Amino acid sequence: MKALEVFIGERAVGHLFQYPVSPEHTTNRFVAHDAFADDPNQELLSVGFLAADAQAQAAFWRGVSSPVLNGSLSRDPQRGWLLPAWFQGLLPEGPLRNQIAELRGCGINDHFELLAATGADLPGNVYVRPADLDHAQMQRLVTSNHDALEMSVTAEPIQDAISVSGIQAKLSVLKLGDRFVARTRLDERDQARHVIAKLPVVGQPLLPELEELSLRLAAAAGVNTVQAELAPLGRLEAQHHYDLGDANASSQFLAVQRYDRDADTPTRRVHCEDFAQILGVQPEAKYTRDYLSVARVLMALPTLGEPAVHELLRRILVSEMLGNADMHLKNMGLRYPDGRTPELPPAYDIVGYAAYAGMPRGRALHLSPDQPEGLNRDAVLTVRLVRGFCTQLGIVEKPVLTALRRCRDAAYALWPAMIEAAGLTERMKAGLLRQLQWHRDAQTSGQRTAPRPPKA
Repeated sequence: MKALEVFIGERAVGHLFQYPVSPEHTTNRFVAHDAFADDPNQELLSVGFLAADAQAQAAFWRGVSSPVLNGSLSRDPQRGWLLPAWFQGLLPEGPLRNQIAELRGCGINDHFELLAATGADLPGNVYVRPADLDHAQMQRLVTSNHDALEMSVTAEPIQDAISVSGIQAKLSVLKLGDRFVARTRLDERDQARHVIAKLPVVGQPLLPELEELSLRLAAAAGVNTVQAELAPLGRLEAQHHYDLGDANASSQFLAVQRYDRDADTPTRRVHCEDFAQILGVQPEAKYTRDYLSVARVLMALPTLGEPAVHELLRRILVSEMLGNADMHLKNMGLRYPDGRTPELPPAYDIVGYAAYAGMPRGRALHLSPDQPEGLNRDAVLTVRLVRGFCTQLGIVEKPVLTALRRCRDAAYALWPAMIEAAGLTERMKAGLLRQLQWHRDAQTSGQRTAPRPPKA
């Protein structure tokens, strides 16, 4: 049996454990501590776990057989034994996962070990640490007579290991003055800002420049976006193992300020989660569900409600106008600045993929279960679709349409000059301008779809 103790800040909330039931079946389960489960003022782990009152909340945590507290019992042929979806959502993705697996000496599908390796630097305010349980504690967790259970030693987290989502090449670094340094090299941590350095990518030229422009375009249209800046690789004083092709010291990377770290007190973490975690969806299924499911969560939270739905729809609209077909469940989330009260974090991972030829366009998710556009190149957020969305959500459509019209009008007015002035290739600029004009024509025609934009 392996076990990790899970913390929110300094508060221990429970154990995540793993043990084999048989050669073909393994249990991965989270069990809350009694003191945490019974605390009416318990810290918030996920809004997806919230119950109606303190009694119902305690009952939820004691329902240890609940699917949301358990991973897959049978081994997935491609992905191994999965952790409960919320914890699986904490794991690194893409090349970063491969690097950490290599450092840990485990397989890329050994999810328990990967979580243990990155347990000191996870998204939000969650930590995991190895737990050494005695026989009585093991018996309590397993809740049946397994006399043969023995504890396996789980190594401490790797000092340099971090977990951030997404498959792009990236590093977690600290900004000090005009330098970006490795977290382990800095003695002046209190003076630094936590930054995700998004590096150049082979095969997608000027991707950092494109993403920086995309964030500025989204902000100009009224979307709340993360703070980000371009910087030359020569100012990045941190080792990495990515193949950056022909990039050199003057090539740019994108420095994105982490919204799950406090800007004024960098050592303080801000709890957060993405919508795959909130909706109980495994990361690999991040293109399932629909935006209506996200909006219903926002409407159920008193501090969010309709203004947050307006912002969600603005982000969907901006993604359409940019050709960004990647606004999936892990690219949306919530954060909790005081540990309990949810708010929408600034938009992140917005990229105008229309700048590249052959990239998918349209929406990453269905707008609602009965609107199966999905990755539809011709998808446009028309009045009819918005009206149906508002009806299903139970909100008045006029304020929504007004918010979207203002967003769209700002984009049509401001984006062309911003795109022309950007440090992109002429072909990339032409792709973005073509997508914007196509979107404008589709809206003007009043049709649900419009002719596809000319190929780049």
